[in-house]
Amino acid sequence: MRHLFVIDPIERFDISKDSSFALMAAAQLRGHAIWSCDTDGLFAQSGQGFATCRATQVQGIQGRHFELGPAEVKNLGEFQVVWMRKDPPFDMQYIATTYVLDLAPQATRVCSRADALRSWNEKTSILHFPEWAPRSLLTRDMATIRRFQAEVGGAVVVKPLGYSGGNGIVALHPGDLNTRSLIEISTRHGKEFVLVQEYLPAVVRGDKRVILVNGVARAGLLRIPPADDLRGNMHIGATVELSALTPREQAICDGLGPFLAAAGHVFVGIDLIGEKLTEINVTSPTGIQEIRDLGGPDLAEELLDAVAI
Repeated sequence: MRHLFVIDPIERFDISKDSSFALMAAAQLRGHAIWSCDTDGLFAQSGQGFATCRATQVQGIQGRHFELGPAEVKNLGEFQVVWMRKDPPFDMQYIATTYVLDLAPQATRVCSRADALRSWNEKTSILHFPEWAPRSLLTRDMATIRRFQAEVGGAVVVKPLGYSGGNGIVALHPGDLNTRSLIEISTRHGKEFVLVQEYLPAVVRGDKRVILVNGVARAGLLRIPPADDLRGNMHIGATVELSALTPREQAICDGLGPFLAAAGHVFVGIDLIGEKLTEINVTSPTGIQEIRDLGGPDLAEELLDAVAI
């Protein structure tokens, strides 16, 4: 098979943690041909999608972990699989790349499908599943945020819509004199929408990342935030451990899975706090190397099997 990986610059990868690197290494080990590009390599012309990309080889030596061939223009139809693994920001530039991916022929599997990337915002998608999520609000109106916090009766968490890795997330606690200012900064004085969720005290015990492959929950990774931060993201120092799903968490995955599979999402990482669904990550989920290294399943291999079907 021939795989195209649309990724951030490969020289910046931390190969011990990066899920894209794990997928590339696993595909290469199977003898598949690997190509890569950033989103600036994608373009469309005369109803067809193209990538200015490079043949890529990887190895497990940080700093010498890749070798790139010369840049070549390839029709997306020359690949059996295109992995859209570019990290947010999710903005109009990102959306424009999905228009190119829309033009991949039916025989080319795009993971995730371009229309699904556009319609499943990682923060707001939980609004479709209120039975599993904490109380949530989508707005850019600053007064509405204050009113929602009063209705919740405690702290709330404000999340910008277009970022990943916990960037820009803040907690608003009752009585905090910074509240108005933080709302102004988060919404850019009412110009940008944010997702506001009730604060879940269970976050101090961990934020569980569950990886779903073709809509099936395969492993849970508990991410325990550092003492000085509310976010359970690994790159800011969260500790991680494998964690079995509770019956409630499994029920959430079982209920959500068919929707994800029907939308064409092959690789998804959902986030659960206190058995509540807080995010549905579809752009470039992470965690598969940590799960493998802690004794869990090799999800890179499972994902390659999934796209080969």
